[in-house]
Order: sequence, then structure tokens, then C-alpha cells
Amino acid sequence: MKTMQKFFEFLKRPPLWFLIVLAVIGIGGAVGGTLFLTQESLSGYTVAGYAFLGVMCVGLSYCIYGFIKTFPDLNERILKWSENKPFWNRVFTEYGFRAILFSVGSFAINLAFAVYNGTVAILIGSVWFGALAAYYILLIVLRGIILVYHVFRRKAVKAGQTEDMTERKDTRIYCICGIVLLLLPIALSFAILQMVRANNAFVHTGITIYVYAIYAFYKIIVSVYNVVKTRRGSEMTVRAAKNINLADAMVSILALQTAMFHEFDAGDSVNVATMNAITGAIVCALTVALGIFMIAIAAKKGKRRD
Repeated sequence: MKTMQKFFEFLKRPPLWFLIVLAVIGIGGAVGGTLFLTQESLSGYTVAGYAFLGVMCVGLSYCIYGFIKTFPDLNERILKWSENKPFWNRVFTEYGFRAILFSVGSFAINLAFAVYNGTVAILIGSVWFGALAAYYILLIVLRGIILVYHVFRRKAVKAGQTEDMTERKDTRIYCICGIVLLLLPIALSFAILQMVRANNAFVHTGITIYVYAIYAFYKIIVSVYNVVKTRRGSEMTVRAAKNINLADAMVSILALQTAMFHEFDAGDSVNVATMNAITGAIVCALTVALGIFMIAIAAKKGKRRD
């Protein structure tokens, strides 16, 4: 009994050396799983491949927990370090500022994808790349609205704008984002149509599809968590940014599905076109519902003030 108690106490606060060993094992599991699942010579060991990936997930997840427990004062050290650095202090202490700052990165990525897909669409006359370019342009508009607004918002607050007026404008921007979000499925529907009729797909070959799968699931989990976290008490513009991230994450799941069908070739056992059409329709419907929800929340908030 005492041995088991000591073991659980050990797991609750693991030493650094044990976490390093687990991290190495987790990375080894990722490498091993990838090799077993991607190499034709090892195609008969699929179960072993998934077992290795399971070791990766458990090992690395526990490492994250262990590092948090081992360094409980890490957050305090970071805050102390940032005390004399106004920018970094805002990054670590203000959730709203951090959320808007991360939106800058998302904006830059969307801009790069829009330029790439738009250029390819023009050069080869592709409806598929054109639809993707339109989708990314709408994401740029959505995120751009929030970023540009926050630049003027900060100046207005410094100039003496009242808190009530700031909240009114925040709500208006939230509503505008909801309206623009309703247009997102229109651009997406053209891409889905190309998936169904022309058999176009997002392509991730070899090991990259596993990396993208991890990224897609991470993206949707974090997006749902952030939407729940910011549903009350947060600034309306921050809530709008998180809702946009959720809509983008849902499209990532659709992209993952099409990439998996393309890479692993489901054959006759699955009607790929039908599955893509169904998933695409669900994503579009949820995006529309999210946009309507944002408009309704903004209208309700506006009536309360009036």
C-alpha cells in the first residue's frame, strides 16, 4: 500500500530527469509510428504504428502536465521578468491584447494563402484555387476589420472616449463580423462543388498528413475551448476573433477529410464525393449558424443599452 502511495506521489510531482526520459520516449513513438504507417515495407504492422502514436500522445501529454507541476512558479517568474517591459507585460497579463496580437499572425498567414491561391487561379484558370483564394480573402476581411478597428479604438480611448461608447462600437464590430461570416460559406461552397464534381482536394502527402491531422484536431479543440472561455466577460471584439478562429478550424477538419481520402484512396467502400458534400454542408451550416448567433447577440446587447 505504501509502495503504491509513493508511486502516485511520484507521478503527481515527477522529477525533471523522468520528464526528459518520457519526452525522448514520446518523440521516439512519433518517429516509430510515422515509419510504420508510411513505409510500404512495414505496411503489415499498422497496429504497431498506432501503438507507437499512442505512446507519443500519452508520453508528451504527461510531460506537459509534469513540467507545469515541476515549475509551478514559472508563471510568476515570467511576470516578474516582464514588469519593466510594457509590451511583454501586456502579452502575459491581458488576455484580450494577446488574442488580438495572435490575430495578426493569422492575418499574415491568410494573406499569404490568398496571394498564392489567387496567383495560381489566374495563371492556370482554376476554379478550385479561385474559390480557395476567395475564402482566404474573406478571412482577411474578417480579421482585418478587427485589427484596424483596434488601432483606432486605442487612439479613441486615449483621447477620452467613454467606456459605454467603446462597448457600443465593440458590439457593432461584432455584428459586422457576424454578417461577413455569413458570406464565408458562399466562397466555401464553390470549393466544395469542385471537390464533388471535379474531384479536387487538399493534398498532404506522406508524413505531412499526420502532422496536418494533429494540427487540425489541435486547432478545433483550442478554438472550441476559447469560444467557451470568452463567451462571457470578454470584449466583444475578442469574442468575434475567437468565433472566426472556430469557423476557420471547422474548415480545417473538412480539409483533413478530403486530404485523407486523397492520400489513402478509400476505393469503392466509401463514396468520397458524398462524404465531402455532407461534411461540407455541415461546415457551411454551422458557419451560417455562428454568424446568425453573433448578429442576434449583438442585437440583444444593443437593445439592452437602448
